[in-house]
Amino acid sequence: MRLNSLYECDCENCRSEKINLSASSKQPEFKGVLKAAENAFKHLHEKGSYSPEDLNDKPYKKLISETNKILSSAITDNEIPPEMLAKLQNDTFIFSGLKTHAQLLEASTFLMEDGKIRGFDAFANDFNKINKNYNQNYLEAEYQFAVSSSQSAGNWAAIDPEGRYNLQYRTANDDRVRADHAALQNITLDINDSFWLSYYPPNGWRCRCLAVEVLKTKYELSDSIKANEAGDRATTKLGPDGKNRSAIFRFNPGAEQKVFPPKHPYNKLKGADDVKNIIEGKPLANVKDLSSHFENFASENPEFFARGFKEIKITRAKSVNGFTDMNGMIALKPEISELSILGINNIKAGKETTFEQERALSTLHHELWHNANKPGNLFSTKDQTKTMELANEFVARKTLPEFMKKLGGKLENTELTNSRDNTGYNKMVVNYDLLIKWSEADPKKVLKSVKTTLVEDKYSEQMKGLVSAVTENSKYDIKGKNVEALINYAKKYDNETFAELLKANEKLRLDRK
Repeated sequence: MRLNSLYECDCENCRSEKINLSASSKQPEFKGVLKAAENAFKHLHEKGSYSPEDLNDKPYKKLISETNKILSSAITDNEIPPEMLAKLQNDTFIFSGLKTHAQLLEASTFLMEDGKIRGFDAFANDFNKINKNYNQNYLEAEYQFAVSSSQSAGNWAAIDPEGRYNLQYRTANDDRVRADHAALQNITLDINDSFWLSYYPPNGWRCRCLAVEVLKTKYELSDSIKANEAGDRATTKLGPDGKNRSAIFRFNPGAEQKVFPPKHPYNKLKGADDVKNIIEGKPLANVKDLSSHFENFASENPEFFARGFKEIKITRAKSVNGFTDMNGMIALKPEISELSILGINNIKAGKETTFEQERALSTLHHELWHNANKPGNLFSTKDQTKTMELANEFVARKTLPEFMKKLGGKLENTELTNSRDNTGYNKMVVNYDLLIKWSEADPKKVLKSVKTTLVEDKYSEQMKGLVSAVTENSKYDIKGKNVEALINYAKKYDNETFAELLKANEKLRLDRK
């Protein structure tokens, strides 16, 4: 397959846009993808053949992950509803797999010569060209499209449901706008007009057009038939083979909840359906699959892994549910791993997760937050470590609903945000909740404050974060030393005793002046 005619346009406007984009500081580095592709091509040469089933090979999975890391970074900063975000991220992951399949399929055609495997140096000349095309030239266009497409999807989701507005097509309105896109400027139509299902921007690589809501009373409606004809012309670009290479852009990212065109040529390649089944449809079977699943999760949510993701593995230690080295390795007990796998499989199948599955995923989530700490695994005393675990578990359970959404599911058992009986930290976290309630502090502000300290500061300094979260957000003026003393009691006392202690010390709550 040759995609140059799909991605490349030598008109003056597109050339200037490419120059503008390559100069942008927001453009991500592609070095990781290029290196992963180089290793994938070396593996292909060593293997001597390729089929979609080979995508489970480590070098190919790494290329998918690195590609997804770039493309998913285009959508994480946009204001998108969680349910839609999960679907857009899934579409991006599948697209990354199809893109990997496409280049391996193309590279495999250069493996043989006269019935024998070519020498590596000769093969390298060809795969270097493929690497540059797919993982520099095409990837740049795909990244920019993902930025625009995900923004448009978010805008579509935010459309006012009351029917007070129409949609109006807007270009960037400068001298770089393509003539056929300029012809769509100010087209104003009802939100339900079929025009928006096909010509909702972006309408091409590096397209900067938008659709905005406008008051129905302010702008006259355009002729729908003429508008659709203009949209048809704007998405018609015949390639050397006479095929319309721009027809793929006739889709609505928000309505279809997809980042990339469903009719992109990657979807039409031999074996594409097999690739989708391998990537998306196959249930997780073991901890190796769970680790691979979270390798993708890590590429979409890098904030959880300050030093990168390595693996999830099994621990036989009897005294823990799991642990981490804080450098990307997470170990889980067999039963926690098994329940986490079942929970992920339920999410993939669109089923509700059970209490036991969500409780197991809570353990995994707890270990993720350890890896989010930026200073890393530095020395702390036994008492400081206990304080840190209080902060970590507090943040983990209060953000559990968001974690489940990131996994593509929904937290069914919301009581897990307040109590988790399979951890030894439960008593002191429940006590900290009682302290927040006693101080009448804003729970959301407390969480934000504790989370900031948990991520940014050393583990030896977590008491400071727990104290200030209460003192700064309480209705009352409470001395920090008193809050610290109460937190130390929270780490020792059972919940009933601690509640009585708080009630007996209400005099510590002074009215703010």
